[in-house]
Amino acid sequence: MGKRCIICKEEANYLIKNTNDFYCQECAEDNFGDISYLITVEEQAKQLKQMIEEKHREEEKEEDLVVE
Repeated sequence: MGKRCIICKEEANYLIKNTNDFYCQECAEDNFGDISYLITVEEQAKQLKQMIEEKHREEEKEEDLVVE
């Protein structure tokens, strides 16, 4: 299930960094003069995936140290 725009409830493409305020393309353009300041939902997903992968690598390193 995708994120929904807080204004019109359509599928969201953008969000304000460090918030849960999501916007669709049209509402983002209507409410912000420059949408380049917003983060794309896809970009946020990539950042979360990277954080999870880093955490997983750290846990694997810790397990390897315990086994040795």
